[in-house]
Amino acid sequence: MKVKSRKFSVLFMVIVLIISLSATAFAAKRVDRRFVDSADHTGYYVDVNSIDYSGGDNLKADIYIVKPQFNAMFMYTTEFNLKEKSYQFVYTKIYEYDTKRLTSQSSIPAPKAGYGNLAAGNNKLMENVVEFALEWERTHINKTKLGELLD
Repeated sequence: MKVKSRKFSVLFMVIVLIISLSATAFAAKRVDRRFVDSADHTGYYVDVNSIDYSGGDNLKADIYIVKPQFNAMFMYTTEFNLKEKSYQFVYTKIYEYDTKRLTSQSSIPAPKAGYGNLAAGNNKLMENVVEFALEWERTHINKTKLGELLD
């Protein structure tokens, strides 16, 4: 009876290990960040594998804002309305920049903001992000296999 119990315990531990390793592999995704612009020691990047645009007025992409002086990298899943020239951060992750360790995340959407009109105080950098994402989507038909794995 002890031998059967021990075999069952070993088998159970192997199954749990396989499931936990699989869950970790699925949780991480390959991120291929491409530089778009910078201002005030802050870099703006787009994960080209996250660009989702099928025409029309809506574009979605993961935007990475890197502030190395604070050892911080912010990932924002961003929805753009091209007609309104607005964007909204709908999901946020914050990483330590040097280790890429996830420190926090939130699924609380931020208020919508505008882009493209500096006179109105809107974010010109985000307009550059939109232009980059649309051009990338137009000229690249496949996702890349490049980049780093992030949670």
